[in-house]
Amino acid sequence: MGVRRALLTGLFGLFTIVPLVYAGPENPSVGEVVTAVKDTYRSVNTIRADFTQVVTDPVTKQQDRQRGRLVLKRPKKMKIEFLAPNPRTFMSNGKFLWIYDPVQKQVIEQQDLGGGGGVGVLLDDLSKLDELFSTTLMPEDKPPKLTHTLRLVPRQQGAFQSLDLTVTKQKYVLQDLILTDAMGSVTEMHFTLVRIDTDVPDAEFEFVPPPGVQVIKAG
Repeated sequence: MGVRRALLTGLFGLFTIVPLVYAGPENPSVGEVVTAVKDTYRSVNTIRADFTQVVTDPVTKQQDRQRGRLVLKRPKKMKIEFLAPNPRTFMSNGKFLWIYDPVQKQVIEQQDLGGGGGVGVLLDDLSKLDELFSTTLMPEDKPPKLTHTLRLVPRQQGAFQSLDLTVTKQKYVLQDLILTDAMGSVTEMHFTLVRIDTDVPDAEFEFVPPPGVQVIKAG
């Protein structure tokens, strides 16, 4: 799996601490749901969460299952730690990206060029959904349903085809994420133990190689 694809597959879980509540209509339009999500995340600066992830290959249909945790902070800082079964860490301070493999005792360091739509910019993207994406409110398959699902298609061609965000109806907080990348791979995410706007120092996004780890600087 390439660096960019691996990063994108690392892309919130019912929020356990949610400071903002949007009391919207019972059956809102797609515009009302988008506005609610934007209003909820406009002032959120940090998010911590645990996650489970399943990636399905479009050709072989084989599935890769992982679990881990992530930290996001504006602007464009992230740390994604895959804990099992294949431990590795993706970290960015907004300028440099580190990809750390503790088994191989190796870290790749490169300039973070961004690219949009990945988990590193998801927090920023949530506050400007209608600017970046064409949005559709997906129909409920089994009413009564306690969530809304927005399908987001990038307005500009990028690293993924579509992104489905599932939010709770009452508080409009993210619960699940399904990303279809440019190659057709599908990444399904479920987030738990989410904490919003906790104190996250910038130092948490600076990678310090452990003793004995080889640093490879990519061009």
